[in-house]
Order: sequence, then structure tokens, then C-alpha cells
Amino acid sequence: MNFRRKALPVVACVAACALVVSGCGGGDKTYKEGTPAATGQAPDCSVAPLDVVNRTLKRELVGPVQDERMGGVTCTYSAAKGGGGGAADQIQLSGNADKASMDIIRNGLKQANNPVKSIKGYGDEAFASTVFGYATINNFAVRKGKVSVVIISTAEYDQVKVLMKEILAKL
Repeated sequence: MNFRRKALPVVACVAACALVVSGCGGGDKTYKEGTPAATGQAPDCSVAPLDVVNRTLKRELVGPVQDERMGGVTCTYSAAKGGGGGAADQIQLSGNADKASMDIIRNGLKQANNPVKSIKGYGDEAFASTVFGYATINNFAVRKGKVSVVIISTAEYDQVKVLMKEILAKL
């Protein structure tokens, strides 16, 4: 009888923990069928049209120039005036993204001695890093479902966050 009294709270605690864990589902959300986030198919640069990029980054850019790369595309936006010399703004869109593919980006920034900060409220996983050098470059990476978006820009970080929200809304 004494054993039952002591065992009941332990069993109840284990059962409650099991219910909580089984309801969590790993943290990733479910996305609408057919969307890039659900299918893992990287979108093209149409998710980041020039007018949206210019408005959110408060820039006058041209582009995008879309380059295919393994698993996705890179969209490059160059300065409209002055031609070259400065760092171009880029958006990298990748399909079949998962925690491991995001770790490759994160670890690359860390290995180059760039502090990486986790960001809440964007997709399933998000982090940012600022690289100081010839130009200050903000990197903002988000995984939404099975697609990742990486924005690399010399724009202010708050402006980069606004652009990210615009792109994520289309995934």
C-alpha cells in the first residue's frame, strides 16, 4: 500500500511528460500543401521582386540576376548607380532545407569568427550574423519548413528583417 502511494505521483508525472512531448511534434510547423515550405522546392527570384527589395531595404538597386546553384537559386541585386565596387545584396533560396543544412551556414559564419545570434519569431529556425570588413554585411538565415532563405545585405538589419517577412509570406 505504501509503495502505491509513492509510485502514483511518479507514474502521473511520467504520463504527463509523455503527453507534452508527444504533442510537441519536434517544433516544426505544418505548411499549406503545395507551397515551397511544404514541398521543399526552392522558389525562384519572383518571391523577392525588385520593387519589394528596393522598398524594404530603402535602396535603389537593379536586378535580380538569378543564378542556379545546387538545390536552389541566388538572386543578386546590384546598386543602380555607380556600377560596381560595392557589395551586392543577395538572397539565397534553397530547397530541401533541414537543421543540418542550416548548421552548415551557421558553422561557416562561426568558423570565420563571426558571432551568430538565434532569432525568434521567423519560420522554424532563424539566426543572424553581422560581418565587419570592407563593408558591414548583415546575414539573416531562416528555415521555413523545407525551404531556407538567406539574405546577405549591407542594408540595416531592421530593413533586412522587413524584407525577410515579405519573402516568408510567399513561402
